[in-house]
Amino acid sequence: MKKSLLFVFSFLSLFGCKKEEERANNTEEKINITSDSNVLITYFSVTNNTKKIATYAKEHLSCETFEIVPEQAYTSQDINYNNSDCRANKEQQDDTSRPAIKNKLDDQSKFDTIILGYPIWWGQAPKIMYTFIESYNFEGKTILPFCTSGSSPIGSSATNLSKSAPKANWLEGKRFASSTSKEEIGKWLDDNIEVKKEMKLLIDEKEISVNWENNESVKALKQITPLEIKMNKYGGFEQVGPIGKTIASNDVNYTSNPGDIVLYSSNQIVIFYGSNTWQYTKLGHLDLEQNEIKSLLDKPNVTLKIE
Repeated sequence: MKKSLLFVFSFLSLFGCKKEEERANNTEEKINITSDSNVLITYFSVTNNTKKIATYAKEHLSCETFEIVPEQAYTSQDINYNNSDCRANKEQQDDTSRPAIKNKLDDQSKFDTIILGYPIWWGQAPKIMYTFIESYNFEGKTILPFCTSGSSPIGSSATNLSKSAPKANWLEGKRFASSTSKEEIGKWLDDNIEVKKEMKLLIDEKEISVNWENNESVKALKQITPLEIKMNKYGGFEQVGPIGKTIASNDVNYTSNPGDIVLYSSNQIVIFYGSNTWQYTKLGHLDLEQNEIKSLLDKPNVTLKIE
């Protein structure tokens, strides 16, 4: 996969924004992230609304974060938009304003994807976001904005920010309320990002190639990895062990083959070195010869790791 990914999650804050027709350039419908992609979530937050959403995104994508910290911290009075003389209002009205950033991103070039969040002040991104964008080279990156607000849409904030990084690939953003749930953020990410993570399976520390099924149970299994399962021999044809959680299943009456990996009772993994007929959800198959499967599993117990 070509590494040219950068997401900017633009977060609207409590400051209302004007409705605009203009949007950032959108050249892709969905972004693919493979397991070797380097993803960063970068965000600026004063009221912690942005930080909360960024944290949800981090938990969903399992990536690094970088908080943009202003050299001069913003107080509640600084962002009191009812006061026309407050610091935020003055900065937003000054096209040349570039508030200094206290910390530095050590090596932005190593990240294929950067998720950047910010609040909207008076219909636009805070000027400190321009400081950040103009401090690094985003050529060839992809930027996806989204924002949080009480009711206002994302407006032209990302479009105007994109002028400071014209060689980046800017995608259409989305607005969220500060009360948006972790599940909603996860769904939005899944709608826009296809994360391709390959699971590794080890039996007694030996890595085994697996042909995984493409189903909801395998997807759910990925979400709870890494796993280490103490498995026990049962019936002279299988190793079975608990995964510690109940996950999605779609059991059917199924006759297993040696090497099949199945989900049993929604909370146990079974690996066969023989055959059995029961209600299972198939997860995958060991890419081994039958004699190798039997040698690996026909013992009192084994330790299974899924990473």
